[in-house]
Amino acid sequence: QVQLYNEGPYDKVITFIQLENFERNIKIPNIHCDLPELSYLGGKNLSTLLNTELAGTEYALTENNRPNLKVIFPQINPFNVGQFIFAYEFQTAVMGSLLEINPYDQPGVELGKKVTYAMMGRKGYEDFNIEVENKLKSKKQVMM
Repeated sequence: QVQLYNEGPYDKVITFIQLENFERNIKIPNIHCDLPELSYLGGKNLSTLLNTELAGTEYALTENNRPNLKVIFPQINPFNVGQFIFAYEFQTAVMGSLLEINPYDQPGVELGKKVTYAMMGRKGYEDFNIEVENKLKSKKQVMM
């Protein structure tokens, strides 16, 4: 993904979500002392590694003139996550209004919704359910 974001089409705004206060400090174990490519991480906090990797990706995108922003969560809890989701839902509605489109009309997901209705027994989808089940049964399965 990062390669696509840095070198692909200019059609995305990347949002980073950074956590300030992790619930637990998990230390990276010192188990690869013989490998210089990994040994420098031993004893450091996993949270530090995650936020440092975020900073590295943020820097690379900025250097490549790719639009990006960072949302910093002081902590993960229902209130903070709810605020974030609401902000993006509101942003979607406003942008749709500005562009004069319905941002909630998603023809690309409509068929999947209809299949779910049929398979879950929603009234009026009985015939479609038979069609779906027959098609799914005839699909080749590969077990790995």
